[in-house]
Amino acid sequence: MTRTLNALQARLRTEVAVLLPAGLAIAVVIAWAATGGGYESQPALSGYAPDPWYLGALGLVGLTCATAVGVGRVRLSRRATIACGALTAYVAWSFLSVLWAHDQGTAFLGSDRALVYLAAFVTFAILPWSNWSARGALALFVGGIGAVAIVTAIRVAALGDPSGLYLSERLAYPLGYYNADAALFMTGAVTAVALSAQRSGTAALRVGGLLVAAVCLQLAVLSQSRGWLFTVPIVLALTLLLVPGRLRLLAFALIPAAATAAIAPALLRIYGRASPGGTPLTQPRLSHVLHQQGGHAVHAMLIADIALSIVAALAVALDRRVMLSRSAHRRTNRIAAGLALALALAGIAAGLIAVHGDPIGRAERAWHSFADAGETTGGSSSHFTTLASNRADIWRVALHEFTRHPLLGIGQDNFATSYTRLRHTQEEPRWAHSIELRLLVHTGLIGALLFALFMLAALLGALRGRRAGAERVTGGILLLPLVVWLVHGSIDWFWEYPVLSVPALAFLGAATALRQRPVSAAPSAGGRRRGVAVVWWAGAALLGAGALVALAIPFIAARRVQKAIAVWPAQPALAYSQLRSASSLMPFDAQIDVVGGAIALNQGENDEARAWLLRAERREAEGWLTPFLLGLIDGEQGRRRQGRVELLRARRLNPREAAIAEALERIGGTHPLTFVEAQILLTPHIATPPA
Repeated sequence: MTRTLNALQARLRTEVAVLLPAGLAIAVVIAWAATGGGYESQPALSGYAPDPWYLGALGLVGLTCATAVGVGRVRLSRRATIACGALTAYVAWSFLSVLWAHDQGTAFLGSDRALVYLAAFVTFAILPWSNWSARGALALFVGGIGAVAIVTAIRVAALGDPSGLYLSERLAYPLGYYNADAALFMTGAVTAVALSAQRSGTAALRVGGLLVAAVCLQLAVLSQSRGWLFTVPIVLALTLLLVPGRLRLLAFALIPAAATAAIAPALLRIYGRASPGGTPLTQPRLSHVLHQQGGHAVHAMLIADIALSIVAALAVALDRRVMLSRSAHRRTNRIAAGLALALALAGIAAGLIAVHGDPIGRAERAWHSFADAGETTGGSSSHFTTLASNRADIWRVALHEFTRHPLLGIGQDNFATSYTRLRHTQEEPRWAHSIELRLLVHTGLIGALLFALFMLAALLGALRGRRAGAERVTGGILLLPLVVWLVHGSIDWFWEYPVLSVPALAFLGAATALRQRPVSAAPSAGGRRRGVAVVWWAGAALLGAGALVALAIPFIAARRVQKAIAVWPAQPALAYSQLRSASSLMPFDAQIDVVGGAIALNQGENDEARAWLLRAERREAEGWLTPFLLGLIDGEQGRRRQGRVELLRARRLNPREAAIAEALERIGGTHPLTFVEAQILLTPHIATPPA
């Protein structure tokens, strides 16, 4: 009895030791979900907003170091070891790409993001997961996403003016990008359904999971993400293939899906009501329509979810009483596996029919709609009714840059200037809108192959032996955030959202580590073994310290840039001092100098502005904004010929920018374009806080 009690206590301590770091990492993800997803948008002169991203990133890297010390040495599988090594090599290659990137500051910051993803994977891969602790971590994740979803629904219903939650009449809260919101809620929904379909869960949690799944799906519909619509069948099919008990899983998935389908017309009506006849509405009218119709949509959600809770409770009660024989269970799983493939194909076909009628007769027009750049709202009742997008042009430029730099790539996160130079649209995206293409264009074949090796080794490690029983189920559920991230992220820019990337890679690490145990220290170990251990821990400590420094330096620099932007109207000298200090920390980041130039221009100090901008130009020669601003200064100071040269260079780097064309047209006249006028034309490129 005493031995059994001691064993239970030891197991409990182990489970708590696993869930503590995992829970802290999940808390960072949920905090990101509530504060923009950890995505750090950095328009050139609008300043940095570093706190949510950097604080979470520093926390995750510090957590990795603490977990490694707390867990001690672990005996990773060969595949998990290869995965860790390949992802580490990819991150090192990413930092190395700073050397040949034209925008070295951006490349360094992008490499920091990859470093955090490595930390997330390693943290979960070295923990001794059991079936219980893994499902506990998944439940914490689903509960956090569910809380964010419920708060979002309440805000849509309760705000007097909910238009701030929408972008182009599509729900873009809490991440600020409707496609990312749809992916976040889809990740929560599919994981919640998979957990709720397991008999081992308590009845209340299973019903709660289905309710969370329904709310998440309904919010995903409000986002009207076409990428989400067409990837849902693929995600569901892969879920059925990865998670055993497929027939039960499919049955439970139909409950939140039916609740969402029942109120889909009310959810979709917002878009059509906000843009009647394709005529853009004024902001007050838009706010009125969104509030009125959004309230009706939320009422429909409330009624549907109450009904769902009753149906879910009955389904859970019935599931506990119906037991299939082992042979019947195998047959139903095989049938469900066939249904999964059929569902993926039928779902895609049904989506095409719903969107475009006859898919055969309209295939050519659908392709032209997709290839035509730009978003069209045209008064349709739903954003799902068009495929118009600028992705074809984005992918064209990405492939063009890959063919020019196939081996090394153009440098991490350096796609924006390439697209601005080569675009056929008026859009200015920063990202390649595809995980696969971003790997190829940013870090070349070498980086893409390193990441592919990581993914292959990790997946093989997660699926090794296709464990039987509960562990096989848990291993499949752990892969579901990765499924959503990879499938939907193949046609969108989800790598840049840590709130999506971190759980995908972290739970992949956990899937490789099920039933993993720490290596106990041998008391009789000789001096050689102790020496190896010392070298091991010294190397790990050095790498951890380097990772923290790599994140802390840009964080401190960003805080100083923030302070400079906050104080420049009253204390320009202090602002310049803060920027010089930030530049000393990040000497290759041209954006800091551009901020200094913008502040000087706002102060009317053209010579000071020229000095800042010339430093920026030396550090980043491919950006169009710096020569444009220098051309404006030259024009205002009477150096028309030199100003024209700068403006022509800006036009070469950004040939479709109307402000550059206007500046060139006016530089030969009596009233050249001024910086004040340029700020109005180019917001948010050169927007600075008002005095």
